Amino acid sequence: MPRLRTLLSLMILVITVVFAAPSPAASANGVDAALAWLRGQQQTDGGFSNGFAAGSDIGATSDAVIAIASFGESPNGWRSGGRSPLEFLQQHASEVTSPGQAAKLALAAVAADEDPRDFGGVDLIAVANAAFDETAPASAYDRALAILALHAGDAPVPPQAVSALIEARLPDGSYAFDASLIPGSGDSNTTALVVQALLSAGRGEETLPSYAYFRGTQNDDGGWTYQKPSSFGEATDANSTALVVQALLAGGQDLAEWEDPLRALLGLQQPSGALAFNAETPGDNLLATVQAIPALAGIDLTDVSRLVHESGAPNAAAVFAGAAIVLISVLLVAGILSRAERSR
Repeated sequence: MPRLRTLLSLMILVITVVFAAPSPAASANGVDAALAWLRGQQQTDGGFSNGFAAGSDIGATSDAVIAIASFGESPNGWRSGGRSPLEFLQQHASEVTSPGQAAKLALAAVAADEDPRDFGGVDLIAVANAAFDETAPASAYDRALAILALHAGDAPVPPQAVSALIEARLPDGSYAFDASLIPGSGDSNTTALVVQALLSAGRGEETLPSYAYFRGTQNDDGGWTYQKPSSFGEATDANSTALVVQALLAGGQDLAEWEDPLRALLGLQQPSGALAFNAETPGDNLLATVQAIPALAGIDLTDVSRLVHESGAPNAAAVFAGAAIVLISVLLVAGILSRAERSR
């Protein structure tokens, strides 16, 4: 039965290559290198620092969870000191009082297939809902995050919250962090989040002025800066570019028609695999890296519940189905060869 043994060896090789090797796209777009660097930054409590302080940070760890899940990996499998980033977040969930931070944590919970209504004993959706309290209105940035969190958690989004966000749009199509209507106060980061929030709320027609704003503020290298014009510099930065890329992806835009902004993002990747904030400040930057990974992986924030299924790595169901097909094929061919050998 030499041919049967050869066939079985070949099938085992196919299974190994298909399910164990990283996808070519992932290797080509730098996500795997960025993730490898990120793994080395995990703290012994399971969390991640924001890069400015030694201890783990709730916001940075939430971003890291989304980044990990965007590649189809389970954040539960990332352990340092025996703890995962989810365990760190669950332990500190009760410390979250800001609607924006609660919304970001809720998005991370959904991305990791956890319940945002009972995460570490906290109903994050309820806390995020406070962003729409008229007596203490949150920033436009936090309100956009809250809408995205409610959408991800299958919670109703108050119509007035969406209307208020639309009313905060500046004449050039941008949005200011604090919802200011002063001309020139808009920024790319807030605008990118608002675009994704409006799309998740089914108000895509209201995003057209913002896409025009992105066109008008795009740098020659294909990336974006925080604000343009700005006296603080207008060099392309990883965070702004990644957020705008996510807004483009959410709206079904063809990145090739936008001067390939991923090229600008990859231009900031360092030899270590991490990304720098911008070309003027080279060096490994954690916040830039965790923001860039989902964008490079083709993931936006309008539906984080699909992260595991649309990432570069196969999910468990796909692996099981693929393995079953290969196994059935092996058994069928083995039976045919066996009958052929006996008939000789």
